[in-house]
Amino acid sequence: MEEIKIKGIVIKATDYKDSDKIVTIFSAEKGLIRARIRGVKKKGAKLVFAVQPFAFVEFLLNAKDGFYTIINATSIDQFYDITNNFDDYIFMLSCLEVVEKTVKENENQVDLFLLLLNSLKLVCYERVASINVFIKFMFEAMRFLGFSFNFDHCAKCGGSLDNSDVGFSYDYNGLICSKCLKKEQYLELTRGELAVIKNINQTAIEKLGNLKFNSRDDLVSVVSLVVKVFRINTDFEINSIKMFI
Repeated sequence: MEEIKIKGIVIKATDYKDSDKIVTIFSAEKGLIRARIRGVKKKGAKLVFAVQPFAFVEFLLNAKDGFYTIINATSIDQFYDITNNFDDYIFMLSCLEVVEKTVKENENQVDLFLLLLNSLKLVCYERVASINVFIKFMFEAMRFLGFSFNFDHCAKCGGSLDNSDVGFSYDYNGLICSKCLKKEQYLELTRGELAVIKNINQTAIEKLGNLKFNSRDDLVSVVSLVVKVFRINTDFEINSIKMFI
């Protein structure tokens, strides 16, 4: 039996037997780990904080034959305020769902881990609009997962996107120019939707708080777009977000 200490974000916890739970943990170096925590459903259980979604925790695990058991835990951050706002809760829960459905066990995902951690901090402590953070998270997460969006030049021909007559192609995962619009199926974008895409894409995540958009409808349309791209490329639905689109 081997003891392992890891720092990770709790993705979810499911009931197991009468008083235990199986916790899905996302760590930078080991990807997803599923570990049993005993007695946590009992009244007064000391480690109940370690099974809450969003919790950032240092875990001490026993590892035996590929199975993990949590024997101790120390809270680093619980991100409690995220659960006090419906939008924040749903959009950040959707980020957790993306991680759960795409990351494998024992898979180094340092960049994606830091992206998720920074996203939680922005929403919880800097009060950045969670819908903006979710869109940025999806742009970056898709790149880390190998399904990059192309917003800088025409995704088909590589040409300039200087004019406003552009559309989004699901076949090419990006914007296409006016010439290619005549030959391809595409999603027509309003100026507002295009502004959301370009501004969020070009803005560093730590600067997202500087962005302000007039129309929530434009933001919701872009959420719908990135969720569809995720489904097309991974065959996974993001169930948490469905009420918004």
